[in-house]
Amino acid sequence: MVTIKQVAEEAGVSKSTVSRYISQNGYVSQEAQEKIEAAITKLNFVPNLSARSLKTKHSQIVGLLLPDISNPFFPMLAKGVEKFLKEHGYRVLLGNIGEDNQFEEDYLKVLMQTNAAGVITTNDFREAFPEIKLPTVIVDRVGQKSDFGVFSDNLSGGKIAARVIVEAGAKNVAVISGPVTAESINNRFKASIAYLKKTKTNYETFYSQSYDFDEILKEARQVLKHNDFDSIIAPSDIHAMAYIRELHYLGKRIPEDVQIIGYDDILMSQYMYPALSTIHQDAYEMGYEAAKLIYKLSLGQEIKSRQLQLPVRYVERETIRKRENNE
Repeated sequence: MVTIKQVAEEAGVSKSTVSRYISQNGYVSQEAQEKIEAAITKLNFVPNLSARSLKTKHSQIVGLLLPDISNPFFPMLAKGVEKFLKEHGYRVLLGNIGEDNQFEEDYLKVLMQTNAAGVITTNDFREAFPEIKLPTVIVDRVGQKSDFGVFSDNLSGGKIAARVIVEAGAKNVAVISGPVTAESINNRFKASIAYLKKTKTNYETFYSQSYDFDEILKEARQVLKHNDFDSIIAPSDIHAMAYIRELHYLGKRIPEDVQIIGYDDILMSQYMYPALSTIHQDAYEMGYEAAKLIYKLSLGQEIKSRQLQLPVRYVERETIRKRENNE
């Protein structure tokens, strides 16, 4: 088994420097970090989890509870979580909990029983399960009461989405709200509406009840059945794709007859036809930063920022008409 001493010799640094790097406790220069990372990779070094558990009084397991891993946004988020934690000797227990409170509670109890280092989740469960005492980081769906969280700048995202379609000549807009109550997500919806009101653009609001593609298709049929919209603001790329499919079925040209903008910028959005114009939020970085935060919490390290807001940006593709003004 490769030891810290061997890693230190390979990297040309001291054992204490390697220990500080592994525990993320103390200063390690950028140059030393790069040397240590290279040495760890070359030697295939794996930290001694048992020894660390005795010292920290918890296991090296972090729970990751997600609502739906069939939505491509969440596997990318999970990839970011696993990347950071694996580098630091931790392992991820993934729970695909949907919207099932009982399923969520079962996973949380397992994490408690295994003395887990913490949990990363999209749902702030503390009010529902106050007896669960685990270091917790809320990711994506952060609310006002959330202590620690990582999320995107949804206010800016919603405003950008509305501005893009207005500048592209929108006259009659369908604004779709996603099926979540988290304030950070609802901020997208509110910001879009605020911009449409400000520009005196006609709009109508609709509320989706699902992130399941087939269910969204049913919703899209009802929304489009008796309405003649020229623009759609979707709460996710999955919603946008379902609406695009229904628009094709109705014989509508995209973006000539109806333009549509998504949210997330999942991988498949650039490969569909037409390629989806969308608001990019970095799911991988979101997961990576959430993992970094739960790691520090598990070790009792100082947290300078309890909540981290990540930037978003518009990705122009083919579902928005050429705009009068560029970003």
